[in-house]
Amino acid sequence: MDDDRFDLYLGRRVAKGWPARIEAAQTETSYVIGGATYPRVRYGDESSDWHADEFPCHDCAVVKGQYHVPSCDVEECPACGGQVLSCDCEYAGDDEE
Repeated sequence: MDDDRFDLYLGRRVAKGWPARIEAAQTETSYVIGGATYPRVRYGDESSDWHADEFPCHDCAVVKGQYHVPSCDVEECPACGGQVLSCDCEYAGDDEE
């Protein structure tokens, strides 16, 4: 029986609606960080080896060559090389504290 909580994306089960989030992420090709524009790092181009040739991203399910879904813990910051999710870089659109 089919489970309506999941969608099929490139042969893998993912959360319902997740394929649309992956596709939307592909349209965001750069970040503005500290006033400068940086191209986003695609899955498989990170400085760490996440085995993109063998597996989709363990966190957001993108495949090699795709951009990660925002808030993915694997996405590398193009400015500092840390995780986008937790680095101290000043991204345009971040909430001011």
